Amino acid sequence: MKFDIQTLKALAKSLNENDIAEFSYEEEGTKVTLKRGQEMIQQTTVVASAPVMAAPVVQQQVAPVAAPIVAESTLPAITSPMVGTFYASNQPGAPAFVKEGDTITEGQVLCIVEAMKLMNEVKSDKSGKIVKVLVKNGEPVKKGDKLFIIE
Repeated sequence: MKFDIQTLKALAKSLNENDIAEFSYEEEGTKVTLKRGQEMIQQTTVVASAPVMAAPVVQQQVAPVAAPIVAESTLPAITSPMVGTFYASNQPGAPAFVKEGDTITEGQVLCIVEAMKLMNEVKSDKSGKIVKVLVKNGEPVKKGDKLFIIE
């Protein structure tokens, strides 16, 4: 697999979005390690020439991965009541129950968390406005994970 700068940037973005601290990949003489924080991304390529006891190693330093900006919100959040899979709508292709900017009322269905093949509606326990949707459709969630920030 060839790792160009766009692929590395996409992987770095995915690390931040999915709260992954480190990613390593190795295949056919290419090893890529990505770590979150101010550390450098390191790509090591082993170039195999004629049968030699030790192959030369080429190291390439790539731009540093910026640490994610974590702004702890003082606004209230709606959290997942259980472990499962987050769904923004009740069926594929249907519009989401709510989106950023929507005004919600107490008891309104905000999403579905699928657990053990059961679809569980997550209802709002307060009224307000959706400021941020923190989870993407189809992502796994744990009990207590923040799903929505409201004001």
